[in-house]
Amino acid sequence: MTKSIDVPDYFADEFNKTLTYPSKKPGALDASHRRIFLLIESALKDVSWPDWEINGGEIRSTNDVEPYGIELHEGKFYIYAKERGTRSAIAIFKDGHMAAKYFVWLASKGERQIDWNLLLDMLQ
Repeated sequence: MTKSIDVPDYFADEFNKTLTYPSKKPGALDASHRRIFLLIESALKDVSWPDWEINGGEIRSTNDVEPYGIELHEGKFYIYAKERGTRSAIAIFKDGHMAAKYFVWLASKGERQIDWNLLLDMLQ
């Protein structure tokens, strides 16, 4: 279920543009999003204190009592905090890399960063 919010026209125009990917291969954009989620998981592994989940729990920390979450919906990355089963909006990103950087910073309390060198390994 989605609802509308009021934003300036230039903002809405940019956000409503269809996401593209340089490769025209079928499934390339979905594969790119999957790699971003795997990079987030890699950055947050072995950290015992953050609670986090990706795509509604598809990938998650060992603890998920009241997690931060990131999910992709209609080409936008939504970041939220969950408390008592209710999600509270934190941020919306169109750019997956920016969303991933912010999410890792948030969930790790600034302790971790994404190793973007791993992305090159995932492309091979």
